[in-house]
Amino acid sequence: MTQFIISQVLGGIALILVCISFFCNKKVFLIFQTVANVFYGSAFLVSLSIVAGINTFVSMTRTALFYFYERKNKQIPYYYILIYSAIYIAIGIIFFKSPWDILTIISPILFTTAMTMRKMITVNFMLIIPNIMFVIYNIFNTFYTSAILDTIEVAVIVVSIITYFVIKKPPEQINSEN
Repeated sequence: MTQFIISQVLGGIALILVCISFFCNKKVFLIFQTVANVFYGSAFLVSLSIVAGINTFVSMTRTALFYFYERKNKQIPYYYILIYSAIYIAIGIIFFKSPWDILTIISPILFTTAMTMRKMITVNFMLIIPNIMFVIYNIFNTFYTSAILDTIEVAVIVVSIITYFVIKKPPEQINSEN
């Protein structure tokens, strides 16, 4: 019971940070994502979901690395997709427990790909699928609260897309239309 409560608290903190991140520019987004990954990874590890937990901590290093590229306004090299994909797959092979672990291998690869994109609209759209994959993973592994948290994250992504890219067009979209 304590394990369940600790996991839910950690996941709740991560959710708050992730939800805030989608309403920020990409640099701040990456900071929030990095910190949130610490809590998500810990929640998975407390729940003994080893592949998801370790891959989340690897994702934290990825997000921190990508943040430094964004700070310098440099394009994130696409070869990082291959490097991180290899790491996620290796962890999945080493700690594989069930076929559902495949979702926790594919999802961070999709996240990595999304984070190499320059435009936040593309990042947001590309983050919907891996978040849905985590919802499915959590449901089938009876992490129901985590499934709810990831569902809320998908909703926040959709709201952020509507808010910033439909209702309030960012200046670069307005300028490109002229």
